[in-house]
Amino acid sequence: MHQSLALASLLATAATVCAQSDFDLDKTTAGTLGGSLVLQVRNAPANMPCLMMPSFNAGPTPIAILDPIDPRVVNVGIDLLSNWSILLTSPTGTASLATALPNDPAFQGSVLYWQSATLPGITTFIDEISNAVVVQVGQASTSAALPNALLAARAGATLCWNRQLNAGAGDFLLASGASTEIFGFRSLASTVGPNMVTPRALHASATLNDGRVLFAGGVDGAALVTTACELYDPVSNTFTSIANLLGPRAGHAAATMPDGRVMVVGGTTNFTDLTVAMTSSLNTTEIYNPVTNTWTTGPVIGGRRLVPSMTQISTGRLLIAGGIEVLVLFGIPIGVTSTNKAQLYNPATNTWSNAASMPAGRAYHHDSQVTLADGRVLLSGGVLVPDLLNVANTAAIANADLYNPATNTWTATTMSQARTAHSATRLPNGTVMVCGGSQGLLTALVTIDAVASFNPTTNAWTDLAPLTAPRAGHSAAVLPDGMLVLLGGGGTSSEALHF
Repeated sequence: MHQSLALASLLATAATVCAQSDFDLDKTTAGTLGGSLVLQVRNAPANMPCLMMPSFNAGPTPIAILDPIDPRVVNVGIDLLSNWSILLTSPTGTASLATALPNDPAFQGSVLYWQSATLPGITTFIDEISNAVVVQVGQASTSAALPNALLAARAGATLCWNRQLNAGAGDFLLASGASTEIFGFRSLASTVGPNMVTPRALHASATLNDGRVLFAGGVDGAALVTTACELYDPVSNTFTSIANLLGPRAGHAAATMPDGRVMVVGGTTNFTDLTVAMTSSLNTTEIYNPVTNTWTTGPVIGGRRLVPSMTQISTGRLLIAGGIEVLVLFGIPIGVTSTNKAQLYNPATNTWSNAASMPAGRAYHHDSQVTLADGRVLLSGGVLVPDLLNVANTAAIANADLYNPATNTWTATTMSQARTAHSATRLPNGTVMVCGGSQGLLTALVTIDAVASFNPTTNAWTDLAPLTAPRAGHSAAVLPDGMLVLLGGGGTSSEALHF
């Protein structure tokens, strides 16, 4: 009885005692069923026994159960005690554990908690303790819900990598509205991030050469198109106001040049409604210099563009493609269409030139453009505005086109499903995964759960098993272990795919 009370007391106080994080433990494979789960120890004491502790729960477990004089806890349970193992760290403090995972669909989405500890200590049985690691296992090319939801519902969030927060180097920040949260690679969970200076949506963002992320313009918390800009610094994990745009714009695109400057292009000065947005659309550009913290006027493009795409290509130039092109006469839009036009900006001459036209017109595809390993650019889906008289028939498209910068040519491909507001993510092996999105008329979009992969060697699309739930406007990222996570999309749910 007294032993039971003592154990209960230990368990009750364990949650208030923080576990150590004296050295690093990380997963280097995603935990695909039928493959191997590999965990890597780094920066541990050299030439010492290292206890590897898996569990199906996160504890906490008081070490006093084993060593009465040790007040610390570990963030694993003792349910898999028989599966604990001991490694020997190297002279440089590293060790690696490979565990074969069963190819059993019954384990789809199962979560394992891992922690490691060196031993013995000088006065205690356990010496140093690593950080905890959460591993979700899953079948190849099959989605499973992540164990933790986002802290807030997010759609159209900007994803900013933050590889500074820990040695795992796989955390990132999601920013939407005024708030942010940081998704942890090791924990597969979010913590509260710093607030943005200005709440915003429909803004443009670009990662600078030093890793900071520029947020430019957009619609602010009062639903007004703003000139406000700010930078997210992953080193300090803070947002800082910078010089304003020369004029308000939203629904524009941004891209970083090789020399570190950033160009923003197109958009609109007013997003009260679609008609006003089109009437107020822009053909102007601005260039931000992070060294001087100044904006300057750039050369105009060949037409007013709403929601185009822009990216730096392998030649060092910027490619702008598509967007809703608006022809305005006396302040009235007389022509509206999703254009197939493309242009190239040359930073050396500060000039635009015409590029080959896309096989199909498209708009609202900036966030789903992907640069392939060979330098080609894949533009998938988006929306097609047929013409001014048929704006009501604006719908998602299945077209997916490839631009080759070396030859200034496009290659047309087609997905099996039309989609917009989807994610398109390049995996480490070069394959592009396209997930979710919405299809149908813009006035009655239907969110889908469809998944397809693109093979850049064959230019072929393959449909895969659907997501756990339909989602659109979500964020997607490949973690350092190769797992693809899909976060939000109007709600707080998240999921992951293994490969």
